[in-house]
Amino acid sequence: MKSVNQFARRYVSLVCAIALIATSLAHAVAQKPATAKRAITHKDYDNWHSIQSPQISRDGKFVAYAYTGQDSDGEIVVRSLAGGTEWRAARGYRPPTPPPDDPGAAPGEFQANQGRLIRPVFTADAHFVVFTIEPTKADLNKARKEKKRPDDMPKNALGIMDLSNGQVARVERVKNFQVPEDAGGFIAYAMEAKPGASPNREATDTAAPKEPPAAPEQLEDEDDVAQRPQGGGGARPASRGPRKEYGTDLIIRNLTTGTERTISDVLDYSFSKDAKTLAYTVSSKNEETNGVYILSPQSDAAPTALLAGKGKYQKLTWDDDQTELAFISDRDDQASKQAKFKIYLWERGSTTPVADRARFIELGIWQALEDAAT
Repeated sequence: MKSVNQFARRYVSLVCAIALIATSLAHAVAQKPATAKRAITHKDYDNWHSIQSPQISRDGKFVAYAYTGQDSDGEIVVRSLAGGTEWRAARGYRPPTPPPDDPGAAPGEFQANQGRLIRPVFTADAHFVVFTIEPTKADLNKARKEKKRPDDMPKNALGIMDLSNGQVARVERVKNFQVPEDAGGFIAYAMEAKPGASPNREATDTAAPKEPPAAPEQLEDEDDVAQRPQGGGGARPASRGPRKEYGTDLIIRNLTTGTERTISDVLDYSFSKDAKTLAYTVSSKNEETNGVYILSPQSDAAPTALLAGKGKYQKLTWDDDQTELAFISDRDDQASKQAKFKIYLWERGSTTPVADRARFIELGIWQALEDAAT
């Protein structure tokens, strides 16, 4: 009986000791100051990323989107919806763009335009996704510190991701690109002017007299508009005439075989939806070669000139059915100080375009052509 009582007393003592130790530890922990949380800084905000411009391939097997930082480099992400495979490719840095100051500007339209600049594009056959690669933030900051001229700043590149394996082909110094809307197999992209080449724009008359205002009915040259001051005055200095913009190399690439075709001095271009016709304009220092041309990407045949000669050729516009192409040109009046533009219409399969206003009215498309030209 005595041994039982001794065991009970020892057990109670042990329990009390454990309770005392646990209480002491709890008190010590309670007295220890909590770790202070770090305040969020702008560097944290800059690295926050968001999904922008999501796209789904036409066959529904892939989704792609731009994964863009608030003020940092971003990525293009492509995911297979069937197997869950994900590929990522660097797409560089796009500085935050403040919305326009104009109170009448539509925020939705502004956001849509910004989204188009960064969105990945699937080819119609869903074999490739194509996207613009911009310079990294570090490269841009380095170039700014070195006070490089605009022509020497880092340029955009083109990324072409093969959706069979996620491999990305990178093409440097690409200004813009197009893929046919309803057919796969081809891509066209315009290159930046070659390093060391003469400027892409050139004054044509450094001692030209001040020009009178354009007639109200004259179609305005978009190149002249781009050169006007953005505020305070508005008239072009009398010592500078209109500036010509010259084209650069256009590459037509067969995505299946990897073969390429190069066309020189291309200023604008447009694929038909079926990829059977590529129309483009030429603006060259050899002005006799200026014009509107067409070619078939599937063929090695030489391009066909729809209209050529000295002058400007602009605003390539397909109709909804892709059977007709409209454009404007001042070829017939290019020697005048205030050259007037004509609207031309080319029907696929014909050899030459027409500029017959009466014929356009007869076809019921005159207003549509005027709207497209302006």
